[in-house]
Amino acid sequence: MSPRPAVRCRPSRWWSWAAGSGGGLGPVAVQLLWDAAAMDLNRQFAMPQGLGGRFVGRVMAVINRSQVRHVVGELAAVGDEHVLEIGFGPGVGLVALARSAPRIRVAGVDPSAQMVVAARRRTRSFGDRVSVREGTAAALDWADGTLDAVLATNSVQLWQPRVESLAEVLRVLRPGGRLVLGVLDRAVLPDGGSAGRQFDLSLLPDVRAAGFAGVEAAWRPSAGGGRELVVRAVRPSG
Repeated sequence: MSPRPAVRCRPSRWWSWAAGSGGGLGPVAVQLLWDAAAMDLNRQFAMPQGLGGRFVGRVMAVINRSQVRHVVGELAAVGDEHVLEIGFGPGVGLVALARSAPRIRVAGVDPSAQMVVAARRRTRSFGDRVSVREGTAAALDWADGTLDAVLATNSVQLWQPRVESLAEVLRVLRPGGRLVLGVLDRAVLPDGGSAGRQFDLSLLPDVRAAGFAGVEAAWRPSAGGGRELVVRAVRPSG
């Protein structure tokens, strides 16, 4: 699928109405809305930054909330486990993880500095139980076998190179540690297309090639009317 073009249109009379007394938004607010509408949304969803990144972060926090909670539920963190979320976006999953078990420690990495700021703001009430930093799945700053579980929602489809990044996740998991991945069929790909409803056909072989065992996958209806894929796997104990 080719990338969707940026939104282009002409302000004409709508601009004058919205910025004036009729719309009541004012020229600054209208300019912000106009810039948001004109941005390359695929690029922003892949790497939120700037004003557009703030807008996209707020959108993701709303439209992905149900899916994020489902992925967190699939992970089923317990006790004082140490859990990592990769590509946490605005931080909804970090909050859900911290609330899922009162003693777990939650870490997160995201390549977007904009999302790191947003997630720190969203999770500050949890104190040092939640820590976030810039980073990617390709180079995780944890020692071998130190994490109990890793999850990622609408992130794995962007990991490059994917097999090597999954192998890096395997490295930081303890033997028997769990991996849960969630991907919407509309999730953006690096080339600007969408994951689609056969994404499992390319993802599952990569998960196995990285060394994971017990790989399972299931599609389910998503809250937005599409489909969401959930993949579960474990680091072999042997």
